[in-house]
Amino acid sequence: MGNHVRHLTVNGSALTSGGTFHKVTIRGDATINGDLWCDRCKVFGNADVSGNIAVKLFRIFGQANIRGNIQGETIKLFGAMNLRGDAAVAYDFHLCGSAHIDGDVTGGTIHGYGEMKVSRDCEADVFSVKGAVEIGNTLNAEQIELYLHFSDSRIAEIGGKTIRIKRSKAMSILHFLKRFARESAKLKAETIEGDDIYLEHTDAKMVRGDRIIIGPGCNIDFVEYHTSLQQDEKAIVKEKRKRS
Repeated sequence: MGNHVRHLTVNGSALTSGGTFHKVTIRGDATINGDLWCDRCKVFGNADVSGNIAVKLFRIFGQANIRGNIQGETIKLFGAMNLRGDAAVAYDFHLCGSAHIDGDVTGGTIHGYGEMKVSRDCEADVFSVKGAVEIGNTLNAEQIELYLHFSDSRIAEIGGKTIRIKRSKAMSILHFLKRFARESAKLKAETIEGDDIYLEHTDAKMVRGDRIIIGPGCNIDFVEYHTSLQQDEKAIVKEKRKRS
């Protein structure tokens, strides 16, 4: 991306074409036609981009609708992002709001709180989210922490080394929303596979791993474990098998 001296600044409402910039700052309502390459992009308000975005640091305070792919080093989202394509975030994807992604997501660390919907696959080194997560196919990460909050989460397949699914304690910053939250938030999954697994309030067909703890509120059809299995008295496991 290099050291581009051109900047793009939008104050108010504007329609502009894409291009290559050092800094892009949007205060208000911008429609950008075409691809956007920049080192840093800040949105205060609303940005509609009909193209792909390549960016080092992307900060959204408001809403971004992107009809393409996004490739970046760091995304900090305080608001809402709707993405038609794929998201590839090398280092850090920080969520504080809602992200709806029609394609795949790949990242270093994906973390934060709010709502995340991914139509296809999500792959990261670390995935740690408080809120509601929907992933159409597979969530794959070395370390997975999901703190269930607001409403049910749905993930078809989960794979990782360390997997922790817990119901979130009320978060002080979201305390004012507590009256809208359902205390009964659950995770619904087809298969969960990992080395070290701890589950609460999870409905799954198959759980497979080395060391497994099935905590309260779980309803699991089949568990296959290698070293150890612990089961809470308030959990249902229909069938279990120890692998030799």
